[in-house]
Amino acid sequence: MKNATKHADDLRHLHKRLLRDGKPEPLQPLAPLDALVRGAMSYDVSDSRAQEAMRAIGKEFVDLNELRVATDLEIQELLGQRYPAIEQRVAMITQALNNIFEREHTMSLDRLKTVSKREARQFLRELPEIHPFVEAYVMLMALDGHAVPVDEAIVALLREYDIVEEQTTLEEAQRFVEHHLKADEAYEFFSLVRAASQDGSKRKSKP
Repeated sequence: MKNATKHADDLRHLHKRLLRDGKPEPLQPLAPLDALVRGAMSYDVSDSRAQEAMRAIGKEFVDLNELRVATDLEIQELLGQRYPAIEQRVAMITQALNNIFEREHTMSLDRLKTVSKREARQFLRELPEIHPFVEAYVMLMALDGHAVPVDEAIVALLREYDIVEEQTTLEEAQRFVEHHLKADEAYEFFSLVRAASQDGSKRKSKP
């Protein structure tokens, strides 16, 4: 990306600006599979809507293995066809859970806690149709990884603050942010920028 040094400075300035409203709540780690499903329901939708989806899933299915063997149509009907990109999200979840079961011979990702962060992230990136936000969300929220989940709403905010260029892809934006933030800044920045991307007042003004 051109002018990487300037963009890195702009990234740090945005981080400091968002901190003026206060630090986010401390990270509450999730189980890796729970993080995968929550991440799949979270990109480009509000936290409240994603939370409603997770409650519906928790009430309908005894565990994630039951969710794995449900049909995509059953899950879509549970969550509602008006949920954004519902077919893509549900297919991602069921394909990922089945792929994990086939590769791990169990409905668990706890093994990823015992391998290197690089190996764990590569495993997640190899899941079928996985969204960059989702694999980064699992790394950050469940595996103590140096990752920053980025969705289109966050990329749009980064563009507004001149941190990434107009033609920058979601994957490029995610790599740039992760490269220029320290590991211990990743969760704080993600929490702040996600909240800001959902807050119209933060989208209209620049520092």
